Parts: sequence; C-alpha cells; structure tokens
Amino acid sequence: MRHHSGIRLVAVVSLVLGVGATAGPADAARLLRRTVVVGDSILAGFGNGGLVARGQTGQRDSAPALIARRAHVALPQPLMSGPGLPPPYRIEDANQNGVLEPDEVRRHSDDIGFRSDADKKVRNLAVPGESISTVFERLDTQGFAEELVSGDPSGRDIMKFLILGLPLQDDSVSQVSRAKELAPSFLLVWLGNNDVLDLATGTNPQGAELTPAEFGVQYRRLLNALADTNAPMAVANIPDVTNVAALRRAGQQVTTCKRADGTVSAVLPDDLLSIDLDRTLLPEPPCSDVLNAEEKLSIRGTVQAYNAEIAAAIAEVEVSRNVPIASIDVFAAFDDYAANGVDVRGDGSLVLTTSYLGGIFGLDGVHPTRTGQALIANAFIDAINLRFGEVIPRVDVARVAARDPLVGNRFQPPGEVPFGIIADEDGSDVLTASFREIGDDAGNIGSDLADDVGDFFDDLF
Repeated sequence: MRHHSGIRLVAVVSLVLGVGATAGPADAARLLRRTVVVGDSILAGFGNGGLVARGQTGQRDSAPALIARRAHVALPQPLMSGPGLPPPYRIEDANQNGVLEPDEVRRHSDDIGFRSDADKKVRNLAVPGESISTVFERLDTQGFAEELVSGDPSGRDIMKFLILGLPLQDDSVSQVSRAKELAPSFLLVWLGNNDVLDLATGTNPQGAELTPAEFGVQYRRLLNALADTNAPMAVANIPDVTNVAALRRAGQQVTTCKRADGTVSAVLPDDLLSIDLDRTLLPEPPCSDVLNAEEKLSIRGTVQAYNAEIAAAIAEVEVSRNVPIASIDVFAAFDDYAANGVDVRGDGSLVLTTSYLGGIFGLDGVHPTRTGQALIANAFIDAINLRFGEVIPRVDVARVAARDPLVGNRFQPPGEVPFGIIADEDGSDVLTASFREIGDDAGNIGSDLADDVGDFFDDLF
C-alpha cells in the first residue's frame, strides 16, 4: 500500500511519557521561539553535494527552516552565498540527448561561497559531516583564522568555522558549547547518520568506529550536555542507510565479482553497489565493492543497535534530568518510503521513491531534496505535536513537490542509474569529496576566500 502524504508520516513515536493540554499557535511560538538545531548535514540543509542559501535544494528549504515557518518563529541560519560551499551538483546534458549518462552530474562552478552575514548570530548549528563524537570537538577560531589566511585549511574546518565560528569570539567553539550559550527554548537534535553512512556507501559493513555500547555512551553524554539548558527536545534516530539513492542494484549489469584471492563469486540482482563505482572495474568489480544480502542485514543490525541506544538514552535523560523529549522514528519512516513510496497527491499520480531522482534524495544520492526535507519536517512536527500537545500545521508536501525541480525530473532513469554518474568524485563519499573541494578551492582561489577572510580578520584585530 502506498504511503499518503496527508496521513501522519511517523507511525511510531516512541517513549511518549505524556501529552500536555491542547495548545494554540501562540503556545507553539512560545515553545519554539528560540529553537536551536544540533545536527549534521541533513538538518543543516546541505543538498546536492553543497551548502547554499538558495538552490535546487537550499538552507532555506531545510527541515528546521520549514518547521520554524510553520510555527511562525524565527530561526537565524548561517546562510552561504552562491555559488555554495562547495557549489552543489547540477545535471549537465552535454550531448543534449535527454538521457542521464556518466559524468553528467557535476559542480557548476570552480568558485566557492562564504557566510552571507558573518556578524549574524545563528541558531541552526548543524554542521555537515558531524558525528556523535565530533559534535564535542571544539574549534579554536583565532587559531583557525591564522591557518585560513595561510592558505592551507581543511575543508571540514572551513565548514565548521563558517557555521560556528562567526561572529568571532575568543573561546573555542563546538555545537554543544554554542547551543548552551544560546539559551534555547527548544532543541532539534539529529546525529548519528555519519557514524553509519560509510558502512553502506563505502560498502564496508564492519567499518563502524564505535560499538553500540560506545555509541550509547557518547549519545548519553550529548543529551545530558544539552539537558543543561533545561530546554525540551525533539530527537531523531537513524534510518537504514542501505536505502539511500547513492547505492543501486546490481541488476544484470554486474553478475559476478572478484574476491581478493582472484576467485569469482556470483552477484545477485538485488545486491548493492555504489553509484560512484569506477566504471573501469566493470563488469566484474572487486567483491569488496558489493553489498550482498547478508551484509545489508549486518548494516541494518548495526543501525538498529545504535537506535536502541538512542531510545535508551532518551528515556534515561527524560527521567534523570526531567527534560521532556519527543522521539522521531526516522528509521520507520524511511523504511516505509523505501517499501511503499510516498503518494504525494493521494491519487497515485505522483509517487516518490528512494531511487536516484525518485524525488526524496537529491543528486548526491544521500541528502534530501526540498520535498525530502518537507517529509522530514513533518515527521518532527508530528512528534512535537503529539509529545507536547502543540498544533503546528504540517508542511504541504504536495505544494513543495510541485515546485521541486528534482521531483518528476525528466532525467529520472527508467531503471538503475548508470555507474559513475557523478563527475570527478573518484569513489569518495559525498561529504569527503565536498570537503576536499572546499579545501582545494580555498587554496587555489585565495583572492576569493582566504584573502577575503584575511581582510575580515585584519579589520577585527
């Protein structure tokens, strides 16, 4: 049965300890009036391989921005100017044949953007690439300023600095330290995706850096630190990352793979490979580049074990710190999208899927489209309304989809997307590639970024 967008997208909202009295719009504004966002690239509004205020998928279309608009509250964001940080991907139909082919998804500029308003205090603190461990890592802003002016900064640190380090202050900063300083009335929290993503996109099912128990320790540390603000929270768990559009089925294009010892193994049609697979490895790639059914179940099991730790951490912190928390079951929601699609109009005329250009994931295959962000926003809104008795109106997903250039896109493949669709990514995951692009460009175009930021700091000091 297809999923209708008019029905609640989150069927399971766990650990609901009570529902408050019915609230009106003014009550919703009081609860969310100083919302602070702690998270990774998804809540940051990163899409199509880049971070930019406006675009096919932009920060203004992020789930937190949509939630704030529906609740009629302000949410200052660290908006990036064009062409983006780094510039998002676009489809370039070089031969104008109307068919999506290898290397036709590429960045549209060699330049990079910057913070549109460096003096603005922001409350969307989500940093692309952040994990449950790095969320505590503090960036020495003044030390980094010197590194940035020297022309040899890392792309990851540039991203973190532009989001958390401005306006400039003397102390080092992290998402957690910034969140505490901002005295939030409410917290939107979603972390853990980057702790498991590479298991799927890197076809490395045993590559988790943390055991579930270690992940749980870090997650409890996070929620306890945020509970110091006394702000209620909405906390999301992790989806099954084998459902992302950055993976495709082997189909009939790959039927065997080569083991390390040189022997050959069969590949089944439903086995998964990265869409960034080096095409020179076809038709018989290394078996290490293939996820078979057992390996997919292993990754799913790791995600479920992490989610059990998230649920336990929420329950413990609610009781021990007396801080109410709404749970968002993103795992169940994205399982439903993958199995049934999303019937946006409710009549079967537009059904979104989790396949490449299916309308939920953008051109990088990992991050949501505008419409995907709207679905996520509604999952949070449903959970907030249920847990806190709010009446925040849901986002009109059909209206968002009607204006989303990546929904019903004419380049959507009729079957599996070709391997090597994204140009010049050499098999790296999208965030690693993006950070490398930022770092390379910062070094290569000093007059456009490093020198500008150098002038900025010269003025300050």
